[in-house]
Order: sequence, then C-alpha cells, then structure tokens
Amino acid sequence: MSKFKIGAIVAGVFLVIALFIVSMLVVKIPNGYVGVVYSANGGVQDETLPQGWHMIGFFDKVIEYPIRLQTVEYHDVPSASSDGKNLTIQSISFNYQVEPDKVVQAFNTFGAIPISQIEESYLRTRLADATRKAISKYTVIDIYGEKSSNAATDIQTIFSENIKSLGFNVSDLTLGVPTPDTKTQEAIDQRVQASQELERKTTELEIAKKEAERKRVEAQGQADAKVIEAEGVAKSNELVKQSLTSELIQKQWIDKWNGQVPTVNGGNEGLILDISSVTK
Repeated sequence: MSKFKIGAIVAGVFLVIALFIVSMLVVKIPNGYVGVVYSANGGVQDETLPQGWHMIGFFDKVIEYPIRLQTVEYHDVPSASSDGKNLTIQSISFNYQVEPDKVVQAFNTFGAIPISQIEESYLRTRLADATRKAISKYTVIDIYGEKSSNAATDIQTIFSENIKSLGFNVSDLTLGVPTPDTKTQEAIDQRVQASQELERKTTELEIAKKEAERKRVEAQGQADAKVIEAEGVAKSNELVKQSLTSELIQKQWIDKWNGQVPTVNGGNEGLILDISSVTK
C-alpha cells in the first residue's frame, strides 16, 4: 500500500474523530427554548443558552426548557363535589410557559429529565390536587351549571400558585364536561326534570297573568267608553234643557203655526184644547 493511501486513510480517521468530537461539543437550541448546561458530575451552570448554535465543554450536557407557549391536556381527572358526588373530569387543558430566569431552579428541582416527563409527573399531580380542592367548593349541579367557569378559574388560580415558584406560568385553563357515577347522574336527571317542570309551570302562570291583564284592560276600556258616552249624552241633554226657554218654545210654536185657531172638544171629561191642527 502506498504512502499516499495510508495518509488518506489516517486523515479520514482523524476527520471522523474530529467530526465526532465536534458533534459532542456543539449543540443547537431550537427556537422558543433555552438550554441548561450541566456536567456529568452533577454541576450546573447558572447561565443558560439561548436559541442557536453553541459550544459546550467535553463533559457537559444540555437539557432544553420551553419558554414559548405550550399547551397540555389531561384526561380523566378524578374529583368530588361539595355534596359528596364523585366526578371524573373528561379533560382539562391549559397553556404554560417557563420563565427563562428560573429554568436553572427547575433543573435543580427535577434533575436532567425532559419537559414532557415533568408534564406527566409533577404538573399532572399538581393539577389533580388543584382540581380536587376547587371542585370541593361546588355542588354537582353548580359544576354542570353556570358556575362551571368559576370552578375552572379557581382550579387555574390554585394550580398557578402551586407551581409558579418553579417558573411555570399557567394561562387559559379550560374545564371539560365532568362524568358522574350512575347514582349521581340519576340525581342530576331528576333535578333537571324538576327544574324543567317548574319552568313550564312558571311560564304557564305568566301567560295566564298576561291574559287576565289583557282582559282587565279590555273590560276597563269598554267601561270607560260607556262612561264617556253617558257623560256625552248627559251633557247634551243638559245643553238642550238649558236652551229650552219659554221665549224659544213660543218662537218654535209660532214658526210652526199655520194660522188656524186651536179647536176645543167638549164632553164629560171637560174641555180639551187641540193644537195639533194649527202646527201642521
């Protein structure tokens, strides 16, 4: 084998070794993450690595923590209401971010484990605990009704307080529909049915009240109309009465007189004056 070939082989070997060494000393931090540098003997650097390419020590390792918004969803979270009803929350989702200046503290707490493992262990446990504490303040009807959003807010508040010291900031927690046990579901169905029946009767009562009010107003209107009409007739009669003076009656009689003298009829009953013949 020629010296040239031997030199090429040696150079190739050195190149492979160099590339291997470089791959161990150069790391890339993805966008939206920071890196915590630690050594095999347990030491950790206070300064974190931002996104991009970085050189590290030969015995150093890097673990990444997300500083951009992350979304997590857990399923089948157990809880119990204030009236002792067992519930299983079908899903609870939330967003979180890790504060960059607290990732070293998080590393010192959890060690060299990926963020996904922290989500499935620490965060899930803390969320389950917050859910139990929050739901225990509400009845099962509250959780199914208008106070569901209040329960979700309480869960987020308790959850945030529990994990904020390690740099986890929680937002937009959403509470899914709870699944009750069989007896609880039967009680809920009975409560809903009773509520619907009460609502139906209330509606019927309101309709009856409005119909009665309509008839009352209508009858009052008719009565008022008759009163007005009677008042008008009475007023008209009063005006006529006031206008019938003796002079006016005499004038009207004269206007109707045809020039004939009234006739007088006699009999056993006495004299009767007939003026009908003189006013025609």
